[in-house]
Amino acid sequence: MSPELQRLILIARRHPRLALRCYQRLQQQASAAGNTACALDVLYQRYFTLERLGEAGQLQEELEHGLQLARQQCLAVQAGKLLEALGRVHFTHSEYREAIDCWTQCIDNSLLSGDLASGVEARIGLSQISNELGDPGQGARYFMDAAGLIDQLDDHYLAAKLALNRGVNYFHFNRIDDAEQQFRLGLQHAQEGGIGEYVAEAYWHIGHVLYDRCDYAAARQHTELALQLAQKHGYLWLRSVAYDTLASVLQAQGDVPAAMVLCEQALEFAELTGSLYQQARHLGTLSALAEQQQDIPRALAWARRQHAVEAEMNRLSAPERMQALRDYDLLQKPVDEQLLDLSADPLINHGTQSALQLLAERAAGILRIDWLGVWVFERPARQCRCVAQSPQGQLAQIVLGASQQPQLCRHLLATASPVVAPDARLHPAAGDLLALFPGLTVQSALEMPLRVLNATVGVVSFVQTGSPRKWSREDQQRAAHVCHLFERVFVNQERERLQEEMQLSEKMASLGRLVAGVAHEINTPVGISITAISHLQGELKSLGLQLAEGRLAKSALQAFMHTANDSVGLTLRNLERAAGLITSFKEVAVDQGSDVFRAISLRHYLEEIFSNLGPVLRRSGHAWELAFPDGDIECQTYPGALAQIITNLVNNSLLHGFEQQQHGRMTVTVRRSEGLDVLLEYRDDGAGMAPDILRRMFDPFFTTKLGQGGSGLGMNIVYNLVTGRLKGRISAESQPGQGVRFLIGLPQLEPTAE
Repeated sequence: MSPELQRLILIARRHPRLALRCYQRLQQQASAAGNTACALDVLYQRYFTLERLGEAGQLQEELEHGLQLARQQCLAVQAGKLLEALGRVHFTHSEYREAIDCWTQCIDNSLLSGDLASGVEARIGLSQISNELGDPGQGARYFMDAAGLIDQLDDHYLAAKLALNRGVNYFHFNRIDDAEQQFRLGLQHAQEGGIGEYVAEAYWHIGHVLYDRCDYAAARQHTELALQLAQKHGYLWLRSVAYDTLASVLQAQGDVPAAMVLCEQALEFAELTGSLYQQARHLGTLSALAEQQQDIPRALAWARRQHAVEAEMNRLSAPERMQALRDYDLLQKPVDEQLLDLSADPLINHGTQSALQLLAERAAGILRIDWLGVWVFERPARQCRCVAQSPQGQLAQIVLGASQQPQLCRHLLATASPVVAPDARLHPAAGDLLALFPGLTVQSALEMPLRVLNATVGVVSFVQTGSPRKWSREDQQRAAHVCHLFERVFVNQERERLQEEMQLSEKMASLGRLVAGVAHEINTPVGISITAISHLQGELKSLGLQLAEGRLAKSALQAFMHTANDSVGLTLRNLERAAGLITSFKEVAVDQGSDVFRAISLRHYLEEIFSNLGPVLRRSGHAWELAFPDGDIECQTYPGALAQIITNLVNNSLLHGFEQQQHGRMTVTVRRSEGLDVLLEYRDDGAGMAPDILRRMFDPFFTTKLGQGGSGLGMNIVYNLVTGRLKGRISAESQPGQGVRFLIGLPQLEPTAE
């Protein structure tokens, strides 16, 4: 704000007419110099001065033109002030719909620009509308919101205005003492700030409180003082309401003719200010006073005028009778119902890229958004990446950083609360945002932070490129709901990632146990082979020594040949046994590690699996059996998944089923089945399970052996491998003391692209 404008603001307090002439001259100079921001600041101060004089209505067209200029030149602070001014003009004329529209836009704009003062003014205005429309409860909420902001400002004008209006709100609740306390607080702020018109208004409010307490003498004294100050400062609105209060005091004291004279004066000032609300109030009072004087014709005349004014108020402030035809389209569900259906879509429970993209497309369609995008932060690189958008292909680039739209990137990275921009030209990063959509005109934008596990990980952007959108509270609530759905996808994505890591860890642990068991099993034949070869080496040395000394006898040579034959035979048999174990282990271990799609003989492969599990089973004392009633079965499958399934089922039996048993038995029966190519039945005769455990057995991280060797993932891995990798199905039957029975149905598979 220029020094000259600051000086004129001080002059306007005492000499408003002089200041108005100076304002106009300064505004013309600023416009001629191309300083639009300064010109609009002066325009707002002209409105502010005329508003106190009750003449602000004459500036409406100029204020609307100024608002267009502010938007065109991305002057967010000036746009907010002009929206606040236009809201006050509409409110004075009882055009409540237009006032609400201006003030709600002003609040949204203040959040973007950081201009708290205009946001406070707008909230006070909305609370006044609530009071006048008979909803002081809503008004109180607006006041509380404004009070939370006023503490951040050192502004006696706003503090006085807020206190006086809160007092009015308390008065509506019949909290007279609280109201008086607020009025006196407003008086204190007004006196400290030299706000003469609010000093006058405070005295009038206090006089009204005294009138309500039937202290008519004190009420008249305060109200007359308020009138004197209002006349001094040119405060027309206050003169109107103060004359009305004085008329009420005189009526209570029995001086009806004098009361009518004052009430007629109140009506004149209300007409000058254009306040329909005050006109209707004064006309009602005049009708009642005329009736009290038995002047029925005048009473009826006043009543008819009151009815006409109230009808005009209803016309101006009534809610919309009709909305867009699409809201009544019986062939389409309401928006909220469509969002509920979207929330119930199982796809959202998958943390996949396709889930993100489908959600973006459906949400954009339901909310009628021209462009919806999901930006994810890449904080180490100080970048933002668009991972889903609808429609696709409209962005200049999908990665924002230091070289591409840096201002918009910094803005998104710093977004911690919703950003509402009904006019995209007033967006904090307007230049970059407008350039991001080449060939399109960005009209409005709404941004919602995306939070996952208590951290902001991105932003969901809603952009209108066709026509502007005001982003009503309903729009914002629906956008927040959509944002929560995206958060569900990201949470499920993180959960699936962690689960995959834990499953891989469990898989590697299972493979590690297999390695340990096979290594122990191989030690025996390898050890025997080493012993036999070492013995043969010793015999060879002895034979060579006898030959060198010329004392090699036939019997000694025959004895060596016999020993050598036994040693070589023993070594060969044990090395063949070790080679078989290694081959079997290699086949199963490679399958579990790489899971290559191939054809296998189920009998041979299952025998190999149990052969590798042999060391563990022999140490445990439990037995196993394979049965193929229909003979061997050849199938195309992922053998590694099958090996993991059998291994986990055996481990489950050893850890849980046979915990209290010394000699358990596991049986695997494989047969052909109608509808499925293979039906594999696994059963043990162990401890069995209670119904509540059986019901939760396949849940991830569910275990009855937490901290005792159970991870809670073994059976969940079995379920996922059967139903996912092998495209089959699995069920379980069990009762306490009766063991467990798993039925696994497996189809023939085609290889899938990795």
